[in-house]
Amino acid sequence: MKQRKIAGWVLAAAAALAALPATAQRDDGPILMPKKQPVKPAAATLLVLCDLACNWKLDGEAKGRIEAGGSAKATALPGQHQVIAATEDGADQLTQMCEAKTGAQTAVNIALQPVRDARLKAEQDARDRAAQAARDKAAQEARDKAAREQKEKEQRERAEAEARARVPRTLKGHTNKINSIAFSPNGRVLASSSVDNTIKLWDAVSGQLLRSIQGQDLFFAIALSPDGRTLASGSYNKTIQLWDATNGRLLRAFKGHGAPVLSVAFSPDGRTLASGSADKTIKLWDMGNGQLLHTLQGHGDYVRSLAFSPDGHTLASGGDARIMLWDSASGQLLRALQDHDSGVVAVAFSPDGHTLASSGLDKTIRLWDVDGGRLPRTLQGHDGWVESVAFSPDGRTVASGSGDGVIELWDAVSGQLVSTLKSHESGVNSVAFSPDGRNLASGSDDKTIKLWDISGIGK
Repeated sequence: MKQRKIAGWVLAAAAALAALPATAQRDDGPILMPKKQPVKPAAATLLVLCDLACNWKLDGEAKGRIEAGGSAKATALPGQHQVIAATEDGADQLTQMCEAKTGAQTAVNIALQPVRDARLKAEQDARDRAAQAARDKAAQEARDKAAREQKEKEQRERAEAEARARVPRTLKGHTNKINSIAFSPNGRVLASSSVDNTIKLWDAVSGQLLRSIQGQDLFFAIALSPDGRTLASGSYNKTIQLWDATNGRLLRAFKGHGAPVLSVAFSPDGRTLASGSADKTIKLWDMGNGQLLHTLQGHGDYVRSLAFSPDGHTLASGGDARIMLWDSASGQLLRALQDHDSGVVAVAFSPDGHTLASSGLDKTIRLWDVDGGRLPRTLQGHDGWVESVAFSPDGRTVASGSGDGVIELWDAVSGQLVSTLKSHESGVNSVAFSPDGRNLASGSDDKTIKLWDISGIGK
Protein backbone atom coordinates (compact mmCIF):
# COMPACT_ATOMS: atom_id res chain seq x y z
CA MET A 1 0.00 0.00 0.00
CA LYS A 2 2.78 2.36 0.90
CA GLN A 3 4.58 1.77 -2.40
CA ARG A 4 1.39 2.39 -4.43
CA LYS A 5 0.84 5.65 -2.55
CA ILE A 6 4.44 6.70 -3.17
CA ALA A 7 4.18 5.82 -6.84
CA GLY A 8 1.09 7.98 -7.18
CA TRP A 9 2.78 10.97 -5.63
CA VAL A 10 5.91 10.47 -7.66
CA LEU A 11 3.95 10.30 -10.91
CA ALA A 12 1.96 13.38 -9.95
CA ALA A 13 5.14 15.28 -9.25
CA ALA A 14 6.97 14.29 -12.51
CA ALA A 15 7.44 17.08 -15.01
CA ALA A 16 9.45 17.55 -18.27
CA LEU A 17 12.44 19.86 -17.91
CA ALA A 18 15.69 20.58 -19.80
CA ALA A 19 18.34 17.91 -19.30
CA LEU A 20 20.75 19.22 -16.75
CA PRO A 21 23.12 17.67 -14.22
CA ALA A 22 22.13 18.21 -10.62
CA THR A 23 23.58 17.76 -7.18
CA ALA A 24 21.61 16.09 -4.43
CA GLN A 25 22.38 16.92 -0.83
CA ARG A 26 21.93 14.44 1.96
CA ASP A 27 22.47 15.14 5.61
CA ASP A 28 25.46 12.82 5.57
CA GLY A 29 27.09 14.50 2.52
CA PRO A 30 26.53 15.48 -1.09
CA ILE A 31 25.55 12.93 -3.72
CA LEU A 32 26.42 13.93 -7.31
CA MET A 33 23.98 12.66 -9.91
CA PRO A 34 25.70 11.08 -12.94
CA LYS A 35 26.51 13.44 -15.77
CA LYS A 36 25.63 12.60 -19.39
CA GLN A 37 26.84 15.17 -21.86
CA PRO A 38 25.22 16.50 -23.84
CA VAL A 39 21.72 15.82 -22.64
CA LYS A 40 19.12 17.37 -24.96
CA PRO A 41 16.33 19.34 -23.28
CA ALA A 42 13.89 17.19 -25.31
CA ALA A 43 15.01 14.19 -23.21
CA ALA A 44 12.28 15.24 -20.78
CA THR A 45 14.12 15.74 -17.51
CA LEU A 46 12.23 14.16 -14.67
CA LEU A 47 11.86 16.05 -11.45
CA VAL A 48 10.87 13.76 -8.62
CA LEU A 49 9.91 15.06 -5.22
CA CYS A 50 10.17 12.23 -2.77
CA ASP A 51 9.13 14.08 0.36
CA LEU A 52 7.51 11.07 1.93
CA ALA A 53 9.24 8.41 -0.14
CA CYS A 54 12.82 9.45 0.52
CA ASN A 55 12.44 12.35 2.94
CA TRP A 56 14.06 14.58 0.24
CA LYS A 57 12.58 17.94 -0.40
CA LEU A 58 13.25 21.06 -2.44
CA ASP A 59 12.89 24.44 -1.00
CA GLY A 60 10.81 26.83 -3.12
CA GLU A 61 13.69 28.72 -4.70
CA ALA A 62 15.61 25.59 -5.76
CA LYS A 63 12.49 23.96 -7.16
CA GLY A 64 11.76 27.05 -9.24
CA ARG A 65 15.25 27.12 -10.73
CA ILE A 66 15.18 23.45 -11.67
CA GLU A 67 11.73 23.68 -13.21
CA ALA A 68 12.91 26.67 -15.24
CA GLY A 69 15.70 24.56 -16.70
CA GLY A 70 18.49 25.67 -14.37
CA SER A 71 20.47 23.80 -11.73
CA ALA A 72 20.20 23.99 -7.97
CA LYS A 73 21.93 22.91 -4.84
CA ALA A 74 19.49 23.50 -2.03
CA THR A 75 20.39 23.98 1.60
CA ALA A 76 19.47 21.05 3.78
CA LEU A 77 16.52 21.57 5.97
CA PRO A 78 16.77 20.11 9.44
CA GLY A 79 16.21 16.39 9.42
CA GLN A 80 15.45 16.29 5.71
CA HIS A 81 17.14 15.44 2.46
CA GLN A 82 16.60 17.78 -0.39
CA VAL A 83 16.53 17.24 -4.17
CA ILE A 84 16.58 14.69 -6.92
CA ALA A 85 16.64 16.03 -10.50
CA ALA A 86 16.94 12.97 -12.74
CA THR A 87 16.72 11.92 -16.34
CA GLU A 88 16.42 8.37 -17.53
CA ASP A 89 20.21 8.24 -17.46
CA GLY A 90 20.17 8.76 -13.71
CA ALA A 91 17.59 6.08 -13.05
CA ASP A 92 19.98 3.55 -11.54
CA GLN A 93 21.46 5.95 -8.99
CA LEU A 94 18.07 7.37 -8.17
CA THR A 95 16.72 3.86 -7.72
CA GLN A 96 19.60 2.95 -5.40
CA MET A 97 19.09 6.11 -3.35
CA CYS A 98 15.39 5.52 -2.94
CA GLU A 99 15.85 1.80 -2.33
CA ALA A 100 18.39 2.54 0.35
CA LYS A 101 15.94 4.86 2.07
CA THR A 102 12.53 3.33 1.46
CA GLY A 103 12.75 0.46 -0.99
CA ALA A 104 10.73 2.58 -3.45
CA GLN A 105 12.37 1.24 -6.63
CA THR A 106 9.01 0.43 -8.15
CA ALA A 107 7.78 4.00 -7.71
CA VAL A 108 10.91 5.43 -9.38
CA ASN A 109 10.70 3.04 -12.32
CA ILE A 110 7.02 3.80 -12.81
CA ALA A 111 7.76 7.52 -12.77
CA LEU A 112 10.52 7.12 -15.36
CA GLN A 113 8.55 4.81 -17.72
CA PRO A 114 6.86 7.63 -19.67
CA VAL A 115 10.30 9.10 -20.38
CA ARG A 116 11.58 5.76 -21.60
CA ASP A 117 8.46 5.23 -23.73
CA ALA A 118 8.79 8.69 -25.27
CA ARG A 119 12.44 8.09 -26.11
CA LEU A 120 11.78 4.67 -27.61
CA LYS A 121 8.88 6.07 -29.65
CA ALA A 122 11.03 8.96 -30.89
CA GLU A 123 13.77 6.53 -31.89
CA GLN A 124 11.25 4.25 -33.65
CA ASP A 125 9.68 7.25 -35.39
CA ALA A 126 13.11 8.32 -36.60
CA ARG A 127 13.78 4.80 -37.93
CA ASP A 128 10.37 4.74 -39.61
CA ARG A 129 10.99 8.12 -41.22
CA ALA A 130 14.37 7.01 -42.48
CA ALA A 131 12.90 3.78 -43.88
CA GLN A 132 10.05 5.66 -45.54
CA ALA A 133 12.48 8.18 -47.01
CA ALA A 134 14.52 5.29 -48.40
CA ARG A 135 11.39 3.72 -49.89
CA ASP A 136 10.30 7.06 -51.34
CA LYS A 137 13.72 7.59 -52.86
CA ALA A 138 13.74 4.12 -54.38
CA ALA A 139 10.22 4.62 -55.76
CA GLN A 140 11.17 7.98 -57.25
CA GLU A 141 14.27 6.49 -58.81
CA ALA A 142 12.12 3.72 -60.29
CA ARG A 143 9.66 6.27 -61.67
CA ASP A 144 12.49 8.37 -63.11
CA LYS A 145 13.97 5.28 -64.74
CA ALA A 146 10.61 4.26 -66.20
CA ALA A 147 10.08 7.80 -67.51
CA ARG A 148 13.53 7.81 -69.12
CA GLU A 149 12.92 4.42 -70.69
CA GLN A 150 9.50 5.53 -71.97
CA LYS A 151 10.98 8.71 -73.42
CA GLU A 152 13.76 6.75 -75.09
CA LYS A 153 11.18 4.31 -76.48
CA GLU A 154 9.07 7.15 -77.87
CA GLN A 155 12.15 8.75 -79.41
CA ARG A 156 13.08 5.45 -81.07
CA GLU A 157 9.54 4.98 -82.36
CA ARG A 158 9.46 8.53 -83.73
CA ALA A 159 12.83 8.02 -85.39
CA GLU A 160 11.63 4.75 -86.91
CA ALA A 161 8.40 6.42 -88.08
CA GLU A 162 10.36 9.26 -89.64
CA ALA A 163 12.63 6.76 -91.36
CA ARG A 164 9.64 4.87 -92.77
CA ALA A 165 8.02 8.06 -93.98
CA ARG A 166 11.17 9.21 -95.74
CA VAL A 167 10.94 6.20 -98.08
CA PRO A 168 7.44 6.38 -99.61
CA ARG A 169 6.06 4.02 -102.22
CA THR A 170 5.84 5.63 -105.63
CA LEU A 171 2.94 4.98 -108.01
CA LYS A 172 3.77 5.66 -111.65
CA GLY A 173 1.43 5.62 -114.62
CA HIS A 174 0.30 9.15 -115.37
CA THR A 175 2.06 10.95 -118.20
CA ASN A 176 1.40 14.47 -116.98
CA LYS A 177 0.98 16.34 -113.73
CA ILE A 178 -1.51 15.04 -111.17
CA ASN A 179 -4.11 17.53 -109.98
CA SER A 180 -6.25 15.62 -107.49
CA ILE A 181 -6.27 12.42 -105.40
CA ALA A 182 -8.87 10.79 -103.14
CA PHE A 183 -9.15 7.65 -101.00
CA SER A 184 -12.22 5.43 -101.07
CA PRO A 185 -14.14 5.31 -97.76
CA ASN A 186 -12.71 1.87 -96.93
CA GLY A 187 -9.17 3.00 -97.76
CA ARG A 188 -8.55 0.20 -100.25
CA VAL A 189 -8.68 2.30 -103.41
CA LEU A 190 -6.89 5.51 -104.31
CA ALA A 191 -8.13 7.61 -107.22
CA SER A 192 -6.02 10.17 -109.07
CA SER A 193 -6.75 12.61 -111.90
CA SER A 194 -4.33 14.21 -114.29
CA VAL A 195 -4.10 16.68 -117.12
CA ASP A 196 -3.16 13.65 -119.25
CA ASN A 197 -6.97 13.19 -119.61
CA THR A 198 -7.09 10.10 -117.40
CA ILE A 199 -8.37 9.09 -113.99
CA LYS A 200 -6.60 6.12 -112.47
CA LEU A 201 -7.74 3.81 -109.69
CA TRP A 202 -5.02 2.15 -107.62
CA ASP A 203 -4.90 -0.58 -105.02
CA ALA A 204 -3.92 1.50 -102.00
CA VAL A 205 -2.29 -1.48 -100.27
CA SER A 206 -0.21 -2.99 -103.07
CA GLY A 207 0.11 0.12 -105.23
CA GLN A 208 -1.04 -1.80 -108.30
CA LEU A 209 -3.06 0.00 -110.98
CA LEU A 210 -6.64 -1.36 -111.01
CA ARG A 211 -8.09 0.56 -113.95
CA SER A 212 -7.70 3.71 -116.01
CA ILE A 213 -10.57 5.95 -117.16
CA GLN A 214 -9.97 7.85 -120.37
CA GLY A 215 -11.66 11.23 -120.64
CA GLN A 216 -12.33 13.67 -123.46
CA ASP A 217 -10.39 16.49 -121.84
CA LEU A 218 -7.99 17.14 -119.01
CA PHE A 219 -9.28 16.55 -115.47
CA PHE A 220 -8.84 19.16 -112.74
CA ALA A 221 -10.57 17.54 -109.74
CA ILE A 222 -12.13 14.30 -108.50
CA ALA A 223 -14.18 13.17 -105.50
CA LEU A 224 -15.49 9.78 -104.36
CA SER A 225 -19.02 9.42 -103.00
CA PRO A 226 -19.45 8.40 -99.33
CA ASP A 227 -20.35 4.84 -100.35
CA GLY A 228 -17.32 4.64 -102.65
CA ARG A 229 -19.36 3.58 -105.66
CA THR A 230 -19.43 6.85 -107.64
CA LEU A 231 -16.57 9.05 -108.75
CA ALA A 232 -17.19 12.67 -109.77
CA SER A 233 -14.77 14.61 -111.95
CA GLY A 234 -14.47 18.23 -112.99
CA SER A 235 -12.74 18.96 -116.27
CA TYR A 236 -11.63 21.58 -118.71
CA ASN A 237 -14.71 21.00 -120.91
CA LYS A 238 -16.96 22.72 -118.32
CA THR A 239 -18.77 19.53 -117.29
CA ILE A 240 -19.04 17.38 -114.20
CA GLN A 241 -18.94 13.70 -115.04
CA LEU A 242 -20.07 10.83 -112.82
CA TRP A 243 -18.33 7.48 -113.17
CA ASP A 244 -18.96 4.00 -111.80
CA ALA A 245 -15.93 3.54 -109.55
CA THR A 246 -16.13 -0.25 -109.79
CA ASN A 247 -15.86 -0.54 -113.57
CA GLY A 248 -15.02 2.94 -114.88
CA ARG A 249 -18.28 3.33 -116.83
CA LEU A 250 -19.61 6.87 -117.41
CA LEU A 251 -22.96 7.29 -115.63
CA ARG A 252 -23.98 10.89 -116.19
CA ALA A 253 -22.73 14.38 -116.99
CA PHE A 254 -23.86 17.66 -115.41
CA LYS A 255 -23.64 20.75 -117.59
CA GLY A 256 -24.20 24.36 -116.62
CA HIS A 257 -20.88 26.03 -115.85
CA GLY A 258 -19.52 28.57 -118.28
CA ALA A 259 -15.85 27.75 -117.68
CA PRO A 260 -13.67 24.80 -116.62
CA VAL A 261 -14.73 22.98 -113.44
CA LEU A 262 -11.87 23.23 -110.92
CA SER A 263 -13.36 21.57 -107.80
CA VAL A 264 -16.01 19.01 -106.82
CA ALA A 265 -17.26 17.70 -103.45
CA PHE A 266 -19.93 15.24 -102.24
CA SER A 267 -22.12 16.02 -99.23
CA PRO A 268 -21.66 13.52 -96.34
CA ASP A 269 -24.99 11.83 -97.14
CA GLY A 270 -24.09 11.57 -100.83
CA ARG A 271 -27.30 13.27 -101.97
CA THR A 272 -25.72 16.53 -103.14
CA LEU A 273 -22.72 17.32 -105.33
CA ALA A 274 -21.07 20.75 -105.30
CA SER A 275 -18.96 22.05 -108.16
CA GLY A 276 -16.76 25.14 -108.35
CA SER A 277 -15.68 26.75 -111.57
CA ALA A 278 -13.46 29.29 -113.21
CA ASP A 279 -16.72 31.12 -113.97
CA LYS A 280 -16.60 32.24 -110.28
CA THR A 281 -19.77 30.31 -109.33
CA ILE A 282 -20.64 27.25 -107.26
CA LYS A 283 -23.42 24.90 -108.29
CA LEU A 284 -25.28 22.41 -106.12
CA TRP A 285 -26.64 19.33 -107.89
CA ASP A 286 -29.23 16.75 -106.80
CA MET A 287 -27.56 13.35 -107.13
CA GLY A 288 -30.92 11.62 -107.33
CA ASN A 289 -32.29 13.28 -110.46
CA GLY A 290 -29.36 15.34 -111.68
CA GLN A 291 -31.21 18.62 -111.30
CA LEU A 292 -29.46 21.87 -110.47
CA LEU A 293 -30.50 22.97 -106.98
CA HIS A 294 -28.69 26.30 -106.49
CA THR A 295 -26.12 28.54 -108.10
CA LEU A 296 -24.02 30.38 -105.52
CA GLN A 297 -22.41 33.66 -106.46
CA GLY A 298 -20.10 35.94 -104.52
CA HIS A 299 -16.49 35.09 -105.32
CA GLY A 300 -14.53 37.52 -107.44
CA ASP A 301 -12.19 34.88 -108.85
CA TYR A 302 -11.97 31.19 -109.71
CA VAL A 303 -13.55 28.83 -107.18
CA ARG A 304 -10.66 26.45 -106.69
CA SER A 305 -11.75 24.42 -103.67
CA LEU A 306 -14.89 23.13 -101.95
CA ALA A 307 -15.56 21.22 -98.71
CA PHE A 308 -18.73 20.16 -96.88
CA SER A 309 -18.83 20.26 -93.10
CA PRO A 310 -19.10 16.80 -91.44
CA ASP A 311 -22.80 17.37 -90.65
CA GLY A 312 -23.44 18.48 -94.24
CA HIS A 313 -25.11 21.75 -93.25
CA THR A 314 -22.33 24.06 -94.39
CA LEU A 315 -20.34 24.31 -97.60
CA ALA A 316 -17.01 26.13 -97.61
CA SER A 317 -15.57 27.55 -100.80
CA GLY A 318 -12.19 29.11 -101.55
CA GLY A 319 -11.62 31.41 -104.49
CA ASP A 320 -10.29 34.94 -104.29
CA ALA A 321 -8.65 35.97 -101.00
CA ARG A 322 -11.83 34.93 -99.19
CA ILE A 323 -13.41 31.78 -97.83
CA MET A 324 -17.19 31.75 -98.02
CA LEU A 325 -19.47 29.64 -95.83
CA TRP A 326 -22.84 28.73 -97.34
CA ASP A 327 -25.99 27.07 -96.05
CA SER A 328 -25.96 23.92 -98.17
CA ALA A 329 -29.75 23.51 -98.07
CA SER A 330 -30.82 27.03 -99.02
CA GLY A 331 -27.68 28.25 -100.75
CA GLN A 332 -27.61 31.37 -98.58
CA LEU A 333 -24.28 32.95 -97.69
CA LEU A 334 -23.61 32.59 -93.95
CA ARG A 335 -20.26 34.28 -93.52
CA ALA A 336 -17.19 35.39 -95.43
CA LEU A 337 -13.73 34.85 -93.91
CA GLN A 338 -10.93 37.05 -95.16
CA ASP A 339 -7.35 37.10 -93.97
CA HIS A 340 -5.28 35.61 -96.79
CA ASP A 341 -3.23 38.10 -98.79
CA SER A 342 -4.06 36.43 -102.10
CA GLY A 343 -6.10 33.65 -103.69
CA VAL A 344 -7.35 30.73 -101.58
CA VAL A 345 -6.51 27.44 -103.28
CA ALA A 346 -7.70 24.79 -100.78
CA VAL A 347 -10.15 24.40 -97.88
CA ALA A 348 -10.81 21.46 -95.52
CA PHE A 349 -13.00 20.90 -92.43
CA SER A 350 -11.74 19.17 -89.29
CA PRO A 351 -13.60 15.93 -88.42
CA ASP A 352 -15.54 17.68 -85.64
CA GLY A 353 -16.49 20.56 -87.94
CA HIS A 354 -15.26 23.28 -85.57
CA THR A 355 -12.09 24.19 -87.47
CA LEU A 356 -11.56 25.05 -91.12
CA ALA A 357 -8.12 24.93 -92.71
CA SER A 358 -7.39 27.08 -95.75
CA SER A 359 -4.29 27.59 -97.86
CA GLY A 360 -3.34 29.76 -100.74
CA LEU A 361 -1.02 31.69 -102.95
CA ASP A 362 0.35 33.65 -99.98
CA LYS A 363 2.25 30.46 -98.92
CA THR A 364 0.36 30.14 -95.62
CA ILE A 365 -2.16 27.84 -93.95
CA ARG A 366 -4.87 29.43 -91.85
CA LEU A 367 -6.88 27.63 -89.15
CA TRP A 368 -10.28 29.22 -88.59
CA ASP A 369 -12.73 28.91 -85.71
CA VAL A 370 -15.82 28.09 -87.76
CA ASP A 371 -18.33 28.88 -85.00
CA GLY A 372 -17.00 32.36 -84.27
CA GLY A 373 -15.24 33.13 -87.53
CA ARG A 374 -12.07 33.98 -85.62
CA LEU A 375 -8.60 33.24 -86.95
CA PRO A 376 -6.81 31.21 -84.28
CA ARG A 377 -3.43 30.85 -85.96
CA THR A 378 -1.41 31.11 -89.15
CA LEU A 379 1.02 28.34 -90.12
CA GLN A 380 4.07 29.36 -92.11
CA GLY A 381 6.89 27.23 -93.43
CA HIS A 382 6.42 26.60 -97.15
CA ASP A 383 8.46 28.40 -99.78
CA GLY A 384 5.81 28.03 -102.48
CA TRP A 385 2.06 28.26 -102.96
CA VAL A 386 0.21 25.90 -100.63
CA GLU A 387 -1.88 23.94 -103.14
CA SER A 388 -3.64 21.50 -100.80
CA VAL A 389 -4.59 20.91 -97.15
CA ALA A 390 -6.18 17.95 -95.37
CA PHE A 391 -7.09 16.96 -91.80
CA SER A 392 -6.19 13.54 -90.43
CA PRO A 393 -9.20 11.38 -89.43
CA ASP A 394 -8.54 12.00 -85.73
CA GLY A 395 -8.30 15.76 -86.31
CA ARG A 396 -4.89 16.03 -84.65
CA THR A 397 -2.80 16.65 -87.76
CA VAL A 398 -3.02 18.95 -90.77
CA ALA A 399 -1.11 18.02 -93.94
CA SER A 400 -0.16 20.63 -96.52
CA GLY A 401 1.28 20.20 -99.99
CA SER A 402 3.09 23.02 -101.75
CA GLY A 403 4.56 24.14 -105.00
CA ASP A 404 7.94 23.88 -103.30
CA GLY A 405 7.63 20.07 -103.60
CA VAL A 406 7.40 19.63 -99.81
CA ILE A 407 4.66 18.13 -97.63
CA GLU A 408 4.45 19.39 -94.08
CA LEU A 409 2.59 17.85 -91.15
CA TRP A 410 1.32 20.25 -88.48
CA ASP A 411 -0.12 19.78 -85.01
CA ALA A 412 -3.71 20.97 -85.46
CA VAL A 413 -3.98 22.21 -81.86
CA SER A 414 -0.67 23.95 -81.26
CA GLY A 415 0.13 24.82 -84.87
CA GLN A 416 3.65 23.44 -84.45
CA LEU A 417 5.39 21.78 -87.38
CA VAL A 418 5.60 18.04 -86.69
CA SER A 419 7.38 16.64 -89.74
CA THR A 420 8.54 17.54 -93.24
CA LEU A 421 8.28 14.98 -96.03
CA LYS A 422 10.48 15.36 -99.09
CA SER A 423 10.55 13.04 -102.09
CA HIS A 424 8.71 14.73 -104.95
CA GLU A 425 10.81 16.38 -107.62
CA SER A 426 8.34 19.22 -108.20
CA GLY A 427 5.19 20.83 -106.79
CA VAL A 428 2.66 18.91 -104.71
CA ASN A 429 -0.90 19.65 -105.89
CA SER A 430 -2.96 17.35 -103.67
CA VAL A 431 -2.70 15.49 -100.35
CA ALA A 432 -5.15 13.02 -98.78
CA PHE A 433 -5.16 10.91 -95.58
CA SER A 434 -6.22 7.28 -95.65
CA PRO A 435 -9.37 6.65 -93.54
CA ASP A 436 -7.30 4.96 -90.80
CA GLY A 437 -4.83 7.86 -90.73
CA ARG A 438 -1.81 5.61 -91.17
CA ASN A 439 -0.97 6.71 -94.69
CA LEU A 440 -0.82 9.95 -96.62
CA ALA A 441 -1.05 10.16 -100.40
CA SER A 442 0.33 13.03 -102.46
CA GLY A 443 0.02 13.87 -106.14
CA SER A 444 2.58 16.00 -107.90
CA ASP A 445 3.63 17.86 -111.01
CA ASP A 446 6.35 15.20 -111.32
CA LYS A 447 3.62 12.79 -112.59
CA THR A 448 3.87 10.50 -109.55
CA ILE A 449 1.83 9.63 -106.52
CA LYS A 450 3.64 8.99 -103.23
CA LEU A 451 2.22 6.84 -100.46
CA TRP A 452 3.75 7.82 -97.14
CA ASP A 453 3.62 5.65 -94.01
CA ILE A 454 3.04 8.26 -91.33
CA SER A 455 1.98 5.91 -88.53
CA GLY A 456 3.73 7.00 -85.37
CA ILE A 457 4.61 10.51 -86.56
CA GLY A 458 3.43 13.13 -84.10
CA LYS A 459 2.16 10.52 -81.62
